[in-house]
Amino acid sequence: MKFPSLLLSLCLFLGACSHVPPAPVDENRLVLDTLALAQKTAAANAEEQKRELASAQQAYNRERSLGNRLRLGVLLALPQPALEDKSRALALLEPLAGHAGPAGQLATLVQGQLNERLKEGRRAQQLKEQLDELKSIERQLIERSRKGRQ
Repeated sequence: MKFPSLLLSLCLFLGACSHVPPAPVDENRLVLDTLALAQKTAAANAEEQKRELASAQQAYNRERSLGNRLRLGVLLALPQPALEDKSRALALLEPLAGHAGPAGQLATLVQGQLNERLKEGRRAQQLKEQLDELKSIERQLIERSRKGRQ
C-alpha cells in the first residue's frame, strides 16, 4: 500500500513540474540586445554578417518567439548587401507592430523605415525610367537632325 501512494505522489510531483510557465520576457533587455546585435552586425564584414543572419534564422526556425522574430526582422532590415531582405523583414515585423511594449515600438520604427526605403526605391526606379526615356528622345532627335542635314 505504501508503494502505490509513493508512486502516485511522485507522478503528481513530476506532473506539476511540467506545467511551469516560461519566464516573462524582459522586453527592454530584448530591445537593447537586438539593437546591440544590429549595430555589431552592421559593422562586421560580409562573412560575419551571413553567419549572424544564419544563426538568427536557425533560432527563429527552432522557436518562433518574440525575441527571435524581432532579431531576425531587424537583421533583415539592415541596409547591408549580405543581409537586406525588406519584404521578409516586413513580414516578420508586422505581427509585432501592434504589440504595446518596447519590442512593438522597435518593430513599428523599423517597419516605417523599411516602408520609406521601399517608397524611395520605387521613386528612384521611376526617375531612372524617365531619364532613359529622355535619352531615347535625345538620340532620336540627334538622328533626325543628321538625316535632315544629308
